[in-house]
Amino acid sequence: MFFGAGGIFFNKQTADYNFCNDFDDDVFNLYQVLKANKEQLIKELEILPMTETLLKHWNKNKETEPLHKAIRFIMLSNFGYMGKPNTLVFGQSYGNQKKSTLSKMDITFEKIRNAQFMCCDFRKVLGKVQFRNNENEAFVYADPPYIGTDNNYSNSFTEKDTEDLFALLVDSKLKFAISEFDNEFIISLANEYKLNVITIGERQNMKNRRTEILVTNYKKPLSLFDGV
Repeated sequence: MFFGAGGIFFNKQTADYNFCNDFDDDVFNLYQVLKANKEQLIKELEILPMTETLLKHWNKNKETEPLHKAIRFIMLSNFGYMGKPNTLVFGQSYGNQKKSTLSKMDITFEKIRNAQFMCCDFRKVLGKVQFRNNENEAFVYADPPYIGTDNNYSNSFTEKDTEDLFALLVDSKLKFAISEFDNEFIISLANEYKLNVITIGERQNMKNRRTEILVTNYKKPLSLFDGV
């Protein structure tokens, strides 16, 4: 429901049917362009001059043509300081950033070639999927912007959005997992819906240390990396 940089998607086995959504049109456009026009995207990136002038220009100006829009998004994501202002696409890179980004194009393309991408509010995602009586085989992973943290969304994800997400997934009757931190609000929602809380581990930065969790509606540990 919140594809972002696709960390989970690119590290799990590919399911028979894959539906990926992100409300950010830059994310959606990038993967649509990669699916439809991979060779041209690679060619344009290869000849693109990586200059501070161009980076400053794209920080202030947007593109509307899909190919140029995708290239702008890649540059702002992967070639700014520590991935700012956006998030890294195609995973973490070291050394020559341009060479590393280009080297991941083919494997990324193979992962997404049979995936369907959407660009809509998370509340509309399930209504766009035809399950054809296979609901018992479906699995939904939601990794929303965490409550109380900075995120790259133009409009912050609110407590009301989180309440809507929990209610939507519970009502769907599908197996699901929601990533979050173990703050009081999230734990109270999990308890209200009688959901399970699985501790993933601690995430620490210079400001604080927080425990990351999965909130699920199933008790048996179900790995996101086992092709569900």
